[in-house]
Amino acid sequence: MRLQEALMLFHRLGIDVPSLTPREFFAAYCRLAKRYHPDAGYQGSNELMANINAARAVVLATYYRGKAHNDRARRERVDA
Repeated sequence: MRLQEALMLFHRLGIDVPSLTPREFFAAYCRLAKRYHPDAGYQGSNELMANINAARAVVLATYYRGKAHNDRARRERVDA
């Protein structure tokens, strides 16, 4: 799953990821997981929950990759 697809899935589920802090994103993901988890009895949610988890992984990987890049750039400015 690509980042654009992940953002589109969350948008369709009512979550505007770019406007959220990491903590708010985690809370929004937890709400989705409670609502759409197969054990909660939502019909046909196995595939949807798998897609939500994959989208979450893509968003978090992108966030942490960007954070690492920013930290590296900050260290380079300080060391210079």
